[in-house]
Amino acid sequence: MLRVVIALVFAAGAAAIGQILLRRGMIEVGSLENYAPMALISYFWHALCNPYVIGGTILNAAFYFLFLAALSWTDVTVALPITAVEYAFAAALAVLILKERVPPIRWAGIALVILGVIFIVRGGGDD
Repeated sequence: MLRVVIALVFAAGAAAIGQILLRRGMIEVGSLENYAPMALISYFWHALCNPYVIGGTILNAAFYFLFLAALSWTDVTVALPITAVEYAFAAALAVLILKERVPPIRWAGIALVILGVIFIVRGGGDD
């Protein structure tokens, strides 16, 4: 079970950093306002060429590779919930890097999710 937890904590960290990079990149790209076909192509091309979006996409791919490894070791009912630690990582990084404000009720919700992850890890799984 330890290798599952380690892989998924690294996966969740990669995903959280990836999401922060994606958000940073999309702040640079700007808001999607025009839905005309050529405007959509141009908008998404600019997004795909943004270095933050590229980095975030690479880190999200790392998440999926680590998640695949974890699925080869344990049940999906164990692996998938453990990835929820990403919520805590992402919230902390959003506060530190993006200067977002996270209200106390949202922190309480994240704490409940982490408590659920602890219950799942304590319950074990195939290793």
